[in-house]
Amino acid sequence: MAGQGRVRRAAISAGLILAALSSAGCTGDPAPQPSPRTASTSPSSTLARAEIGARLTVTAAVERVVDDAAFVVWDVDLADDSLLVLTRQVVEAAPPQLVTVEGTVVRFSYRDLVGRPGLGDPDAYRSFEGQKALAADQVTVWR
Repeated sequence: MAGQGRVRRAAISAGLILAALSSAGCTGDPAPQPSPRTASTSPSSTLARAEIGARLTVTAAVERVVDDAAFVVWDVDLADDSLLVLTRQVVEAAPPQLVTVEGTVVRFSYRDLVGRPGLGDPDAYRSFEGQKALAADQVTVWR
């Protein structure tokens, strides 16, 4: 009989524990898991999403000045973090000044632009060949 008392007390204790857990929302069932996020198929970069010929406005820091007709801007939202900006006039900007550039996305080809005023040594542009660049219509330098 003593064994039955222990079993009965254990059953009552277990019942009380289950009741307490149920009322607290702990049923022993695993908590519902959030559905897995589907991986985005679109690139994270603004520039990577922009098509050749598309209008684009970028605000970024000047990384370096290539020559009178071009400079490179840097921002984490850009493909490879940087972008070649081609201008038609000299822009008074130096690293790390912030600029806003409005223009058209182009595929850079030094050969196609060789007659452009201010375009300097082809070696300075070699790493940009075939990459997207921004042909600027307007550049605002933030001082």
